Amino acid sequence: MKPIVKFLIICTALSSVFYTAQAYQGSQNKELIIRGEKLYMSYCASCHGVGGAGDGPVASSLKQRPNDLRRIQTRHGVFPAEEVGRKISGALSAPVHGRKDMPVWGLVLSSSDINHLVRYLRSIQRVYPPQPAE
Repeated sequence: MKPIVKFLIICTALSSVFYTAQAYQGSQNKELIIRGEKLYMSYCASCHGVGGAGDGPVASSLKQRPNDLRRIQTRHGVFPAEEVGRKISGALSAPVHGRKDMPVWGLVLSSSDINHLVRYLRSIQRVYPPQPAE
């Protein structure tokens, strides 16, 4: 067999393995996001709203309107996953919550559940509109 044919066969096999691994990883990530969405609907949507805009049915009865969870990422597109997980668990208090209006979900949810929530929140992020130059 010619070297070029061997090379093409190897490349085809490797790309097939890579594509299969990517597809598996993508479907696994999608499954984790779906788990996070279910947790969000159970624990967060009453305050933060079904879409995450901070407009849940309980929001009007709170001292401060809940954050728009669709805009957590920084203006540079960085999503602070660790910080978000720590806020959810109660390990990091959020000044906007004042005196802990947000429940400490770390007492109720496992670290795995919190990670699923963080993945879901990352998936609903919206891009910031361009800012005018100063």
